[in-house]
Amino acid sequence: MSDYLMLDGGVFEEDSSSQSIASSEKGLGGGNEISGATSKTPIIKCKTEAREKKLEQRHRVAFITKSEIEVMDDGYKWRKYGKKPVKNSPNPRNYYKCSSGGCNVKKRIERDRDDHSYVITTYEGSHNHYSPFTVYYNQMPPNAWT
Repeated sequence: MSDYLMLDGGVFEEDSSSQSIASSEKGLGGGNEISGATSKTPIIKCKTEAREKKLEQRHRVAFITKSEIEVMDDGYKWRKYGKKPVKNSPNPRNYYKCSSGGCNVKKRIERDRDDHSYVITTYEGSHNHYSPFTVYYNQMPPNAWT
C-alpha cells in the first residue's frame, strides 16, 4: 500500500463491503450530482439551492499514513466528538471537529481494515483561520537572523 493524497477531484467512497478511493479521472459525475428535481413549493426549492451550494463548498482530503499512532499533530487543535464501530473492521472510526470558534472543519481517523499499520485520515471542509502553530518567516524583519 502506498501513501497518497486525494484532492477535490477524487471521491472517498465507503460501504459495508469495501472501502475504496475513486480516481480523480472519474470526476464528480454520477451519484454525486444533485438531480434537478423541481417543485412548486418555494421552500423545497430554497432547501435544494442551499444543499447545492453546501455541496459545492465542501472540500475533502483523504490520505493514508503508515504510523503506530493514530492522531498525528497537523498544527490544528481538535475536539473529539464521536467514535463509531466500522463494519467488517475491528478498528473504530474517531470523529473530530476543529476547536477554533466558527470553524466547521471535521476530521475522521481510522485504521485500515486490511493492514493495521496504516491510518486513514479524512478532512472535510476548509479552515477559516490560520494554524495556531504556523510560523510565517516572511513577516520577520530582514535582520532578525543576525
